Amino acid sequence: MLLRPARLAALLLLLTGGVAIVTLLLGVGSGWRDVLAGDPFAIELITRLRAPRLLTAMAAGCVLAVAGAAMQAQFRNPLAEPGLIGVSSGAALGAALALSLGAGGWIVALVSFAGALLASTVAQRIAGLRAGTADLLLAGVAVNSFAGAALTLIITFADDRTLRGITFWLLGSFTLADWPMALSLLAIAALITLWIWRCWPLLNTLLLGERVAFHTGFDPASERRKLTILTAAAVGITVAAVGTISFVGLIVPHILRRLSGGHYRTLIPLTALGGAFALALADLVARQVMPPNELPVGAITSLAGAPFFLWLLRGRRSA
Repeated sequence: MLLRPARLAALLLLLTGGVAIVTLLLGVGSGWRDVLAGDPFAIELITRLRAPRLLTAMAAGCVLAVAGAAMQAQFRNPLAEPGLIGVSSGAALGAALALSLGAGGWIVALVSFAGALLASTVAQRIAGLRAGTADLLLAGVAVNSFAGAALTLIITFADDRTLRGITFWLLGSFTLADWPMALSLLAIAALITLWIWRCWPLLNTLLLGERVAFHTGFDPASERRKLTILTAAAVGITVAAVGTISFVGLIVPHILRRLSGGHYRTLIPLTALGGAFALALADLVARQVMPPNELPVGAITSLAGAPFFLWLLRGRRSA
């Protein structure tokens, strides 16, 4: 069933707004009454903890979903996703390596970007530009396995402080979110969404093949390199900030492609909204399933994404 993009966008905005209200007010005294009454504790809780965490989750979801949509056009494969083809693992490995050497801040983000870029390039070279689903997934398995082995070695020789930090990158969480992180990720989310949205004619033609893209005036090799660098940078910085969160870039674009028809001019903004909603909801679930304990957000998305991925893979094989 196809929906008009405007209606679908309005629905996503409504759902995201509902999750945002619940996230901000759930467990805050009497909820909105305390906020309207000017209760200092309620206002402090929302402005210093809940709001930056919510915005960080929404920005991260936007980046991962839009990056996934771009990769699916770049690889001409609807199963391409930062986590499945090793980009997230490469970013996590870079961040863990920087942490083990005592680095912090933007150095971690830069090394994470380098790891994501290297993983994306290696997966693309292994699979080949005209690879089928099996080739791409096998390339992702190889990259993920290497990154996992390297992370195991780093963890083995890490001290307790570094080990706690590395564990954070592996599981994915928004517990360290603050206003600088939220504003930085929001800026990155806005930039990548705008940049990739402006590339919608290229993304549509890449789905039809390199020959079609060349005859419509694009240089496929050059444009693929630009997309690789852009998506790796966005995913690398996001992983450096909130850790590894998989399957958002697979689930969100696929569902919205089926609902909207798949034209990238409308799919990119819809995917940005859908990603923001998905991770805001996942973070809300992670905080409420076992209170006062908090589950890793990456575990929530993987629990939802792994069966979805297997269903997609089975459907493609039966087709």
